[in-house]
Amino acid sequence: MGTKSGAYQDVYIKRENEMVSLKNDVTDFCEKYIKPVHPENWDWSTRDFDNPENDPTVAEARAIANVVYKDLSENTPTDVDLSTMNNVHAIKAYLDPNSKHEAFNMEEFAFALKVELEHGKIKDVNVTNNHPFLTAMIALAHMTESLTYYKRLKVMEAEGEIYEILRKLEHSTVEKEKWYKELGKAEEELNEARAGLAERLAKMDDIPVLKIIGD
Repeated sequence: MGTKSGAYQDVYIKRENEMVSLKNDVTDFCEKYIKPVHPENWDWSTRDFDNPENDPTVAEARAIANVVYKDLSENTPTDVDLSTMNNVHAIKAYLDPNSKHEAFNMEEFAFALKVELEHGKIKDVNVTNNHPFLTAMIALAHMTESLTYYKRLKVMEAEGEIYEILRKLEHSTVEKEKWYKELGKAEEELNEARAGLAERLAKMDDIPVLKIIGD
């Protein structure tokens, strides 16, 4: 039997010596870890992430990162064995709350969470149920392949937007002034994205070199 579009496939994880359903755990997790740092609209299971004003905050990213970092550091057996993650030492260094680049890392991690919420309720196929932990796992899975993943993603998206605007200008006979303005904005975004990537590359000095590269 095929999986119905939009169906959530439940995952269980051991949390404080109890097996909990991540499907049912979203509100409990958010109340415990998100609410203290984001008292209003703290429940990700009901938050409208289609509204950019509700994007994950840096404080929320930090709270989630601390949970993952604790799980990685304590070596406590869990149903989801995070210790088997590729390049786990690099991920631990990235999430380390004592990293000298912690503020930069957490701002980036907040963006990563925003991107990966597309696997939750805001899309037709709901994989994570907006659970912060599962959303973080998807983000970190990408980052195990390259710690520059999300900065490069911003560059790629800006370049793609510029390409499509140039195509629009080439084939349009009206509203060209409008599209030239959009092109200017997109070029500014590309410059910012490239600067962000350059800063990411400059702030890799306390993250170990990846041991596993590629699939």
